[in-house]
Amino acid sequence: MIPKSSLAIRFLTIFLFLAAGAGGAVCAQMPSASQISPVPIAETPAPEIPASETPVAAAPSFEAPAAQADTSAKIAPGTWAGKLILQPVQTGQSGNYSFDFVIRILSAGRGMLVDIPEQGMFSYPVDRYSLNADSLSLVLDATGAEEELAFSGSYSGTFAPQGSAKKGGIVGTVRGRSWKGSFYVQKQEAQPKPGEMPFEVPVEGGLLPATITFPVHAAAELNPAAFASFPLVILVAGAGKTDRNGNNFEVPGKTDTLLQLAEGLRARNVGSFRYDRRGAAEAYMLEKPGHMTSFAQHVKDLVAVIRAAAALPREGRLILAGMNEGAWMALAALNQLGQDADLVDGLIMLDSSGQSPMEALAGSLEDQDEEIRNTAMEAAQTLIKTGALIPVPEILADFFSPSRKEWLASWLAFDPVKELKKVPVPVLLVYGENDMQVSREAFAKLADAKPSAAIKIVPSMNYVLKEVHGEDENYAAFTDPLFKVPGILVDLIAAFAKAQPAPQGLLPWSSH
Repeated sequence: MIPKSSLAIRFLTIFLFLAAGAGGAVCAQMPSASQISPVPIAETPAPEIPASETPVAAAPSFEAPAAQADTSAKIAPGTWAGKLILQPVQTGQSGNYSFDFVIRILSAGRGMLVDIPEQGMFSYPVDRYSLNADSLSLVLDATGAEEELAFSGSYSGTFAPQGSAKKGGIVGTVRGRSWKGSFYVQKQEAQPKPGEMPFEVPVEGGLLPATITFPVHAAAELNPAAFASFPLVILVAGAGKTDRNGNNFEVPGKTDTLLQLAEGLRARNVGSFRYDRRGAAEAYMLEKPGHMTSFAQHVKDLVAVIRAAAALPREGRLILAGMNEGAWMALAALNQLGQDADLVDGLIMLDSSGQSPMEALAGSLEDQDEEIRNTAMEAAQTLIKTGALIPVPEILADFFSPSRKEWLASWLAFDPVKELKKVPVPVLLVYGENDMQVSREAFAKLADAKPSAAIKIVPSMNYVLKEVHGEDENYAAFTDPLFKVPGILVDLIAAFAKAQPAPQGLLPWSSH
């Protein structure tokens, strides 16, 4: 496996680049998988796994042979949880390493997601897998092509983990260049959360999975014969491949920012609508492997989400709330709606920047020589105008890679100030006092572009909408859900949704 600290540095760099514009990560050097050493999490006995009639050749005692097929069993969609036991392949190294292990088998051929919480891995998408009624195989490539782990398992109706009376599960082996081992998982009973309802939004190429969270006073149902009455806030995730809870599988750990907002709004009798972005979580297969979905496509998806939310059998205000880059998508979606923008009663922009991607790119290149700066800007302009990539020096190759072409072309062309000036609905601009990614100067561009907007500053809030005190907490909150969304932020969003005065305790805005 890969050490949490190194993975955090690697992916946090990518995340901050995607979130705040083309920052210093243009030339960042990332560690390779071969440079990373294993970190023990815990040493525990391996599970007792039933042997098949045909044992695996040269299998150490802790490994799981393929379980004997159980013809009455069925591997069905849902959450399967258990243990992953790994041992180094290299001679001279010893010890078993035990990890909690979760496989989420999605419905309707939507793929699989893997969690290894001790390694900060959540909802990691599996691109290569095979699944039938009694066997499963998958390749986990989170540590790079050279360190892939191949899982192969079968269903056993008689298997029970040591110390457990629960029978039935998938058991099998794990193979890799540096690691070998065993795993087992058992089907978990679905536990629906109070006040929540799953929903799907038809979009180009498929469906975006979503969750509607109802206010405490309302039943979690949609009845065309009896419309419920409550304000509804569409929560739009921030930068990157971010899911409906506000988590990005490319960043170790999780924040649960949108989940916390939804739960807080529910307690204040405000409903919410949040969805997995194309390329993330249960919508990961809507993105073509090896290619970033374009900014323009994400905007089109959000237009579909707005229309779906507006069509729900419900009465009350509909608010659009986007965090950082999600606020940019909200701007563009509202303007694409044209005359239908009146479906939305207000827009909240949370810790978003008024600095355009082109301005951010130019700023990130200030320390480079003139030739590099000019080539980068020429490449960006060409991409915007023609959609084509031109040759660039190696130092710029990762940024202008073919896999990012479609996303870059539409993202670099976006101008948040220009879009904000056109938005026809009331706007609330929210900035975190401890935001280290969006400068006050960048936020001020939004304030200047929309003089009619209400502007509120949330004390002690950072870029991912968490209450933090000090620089260490500020960065830790990017990967730790124990940091909470400030209650005063939830109060503010709820008040805007209900067309009520803002709560006391917010800081005054000044661009100086």
